[in-house]
Amino acid sequence: IISDMNEAWGDSETCTSCGKCVQLCPTGALVEKGKSVAEMSKKKGFLPYIMSMREGRR
Repeated sequence: IISDMNEAWGDSETCTSCGKCVQLCPTGALVEKGKSVAEMSKKKGFLPYIMSMREGRR
């Protein structure tokens, strides 16, 4: 994931909008540009699921 540390997210010149960071984000915290709040909330229960799976590995 490439980020321009001192620039606002919308001003990044290195982002190609490929969506890889959105696909790889394990918590669903990153969403595709232009998605609505309703679409973002669809993964609301994903983090507790990941945490429970992680605890099961120990």
